[in-house]
Amino acid sequence: MRIYLRLLVVSLLLFAGNIVYAEAQQEKRVTGTVTSEGEPLPGVSVQLKGASSGTITDIDGNYSIEVPATGTLVFRFVGMRSVEQPVNNRSVINVTLESESKELEEVMVVAYATAKKYSFTGAASTMKAGEIEKLQTSSVSRVLEGTVSGVQASAASGQPGTDAEIRIRGIGSINASSAPLYVVDGVPFDGSVNSINPDDISSMTVLKDAASAALYGSRGANGVVLITTKRGKEGKVHIDAKVETTYNTRTYTPELVDGYTYATLMNEARITRNQIPFYSDEDLHLLANGLDKDLFPNVDWMGMLLKKGAPTYRATLNINGGGSLARYYVSASYVKEAGMYNVDEGLKDYDTNSSYHRWNYRVNVDMDITKSTLVRVGIAGSLDKMNQPGVGNSVWESVMGYSPITSPVLFSDGRIPAYGNSDGRMNPWAASTQTGYQEHWNNKMQADITLEQKFDFITKGLKFVGRFGMDTNN
Repeated sequence: MRIYLRLLVVSLLLFAGNIVYAEAQQEKRVTGTVTSEGEPLPGVSVQLKGASSGTITDIDGNYSIEVPATGTLVFRFVGMRSVEQPVNNRSVINVTLESESKELEEVMVVAYATAKKYSFTGAASTMKAGEIEKLQTSSVSRVLEGTVSGVQASAASGQPGTDAEIRIRGIGSINASSAPLYVVDGVPFDGSVNSINPDDISSMTVLKDAASAALYGSRGANGVVLITTKRGKEGKVHIDAKVETTYNTRTYTPELVDGYTYATLMNEARITRNQIPFYSDEDLHLLANGLDKDLFPNVDWMGMLLKKGAPTYRATLNINGGGSLARYYVSASYVKEAGMYNVDEGLKDYDTNSSYHRWNYRVNVDMDITKSTLVRVGIAGSLDKMNQPGVGNSVWESVMGYSPITSPVLFSDGRIPAYGNSDGRMNPWAASTQTGYQEHWNNKMQADITLEQKFDFITKGLKFVGRFGMDTNN
């Protein structure tokens, strides 16, 4: 009897399993629509998971496919995230696909308008505020150095506050400038772009091809750099304060030989030309042992002139906030880049070191006059001071044109020696510390006002934008 009962139970289980298997294998027609951003998406691949064939959506984004009732549908489209949907005995499955890369959804400022990155066909690169802040630089031109493809940036000198030379489309003229056009908040910017605080930048777009820069005419022939500054956001007052210190060192410093080596090589050069050696063995002995520093000096001019490095200090404060009718962004910053020249500690009245100081301020206000009328006002400015030795960059001509045995730093009686006063013949220490100093001040202010009037009642998306800008540079 027990055997019969066991056989009956096994038979019932097998029967139930066959019913479930039959239901799972039952083909079901599933239909639906695939959309993206509210628009139908044609050409989407719709397949049963694990299968090698399927169907695609038509011009209206619709599809129809027969699959097992317990199967899983996979929706795929180039540039979109794949989506898997279990059928679960459903007959209608609608799917929305999203962009696979957030970068494709970014809004780019392009000339006098904006465009989604995926719909823009020109050659352009965009940097956002987060990327710029990570670079920890006080110079806008240095932001582009080695960070944007197709852009060549080179520093003309290592002096603090010096702009990097930016080339986007190469050198297009022998006489005219090959620098790109800078446009800040829609207004062409004249003067040094380094007068802008990088922390105030919301985004920076580089237009690299002729088509992208066409709206700016001949001024955009060398490429265009579009800078959009930060604006206020509706909500509570938000305060950001930041203080940074960095230490800068030289990437490469020419290594010059010492006085004894220089004198030995000079003798060798004369001997190979069948000439009498310039220094006798006694002279070389005096030079090697430093026994007569007035007549046989041995000076490391590079070590005498330069420090190993110098610090840079940055302090920034910005406040933003506002309501539904008005938003504001206010910022102030200070930058100090110290130079790497050694100075004469005996000079108390002035500093001969190369240095750069800059004070920045910016006020951006957005006001909704009506629901369709927006007024934007921006006021910004900078005050910068550049300091350098009295002879300027001629210090380097002296260092490279002066041998270690030409003269001592000072004679033993305190007088300052020099081989000459030009063409690299000036005592490098005297050139860098005893020729006074140059102090260059530059005061720049920019102001712009923009009116945006929407005409949606005529055509959706139609609007008028009027912009006025001015700047002063003293």
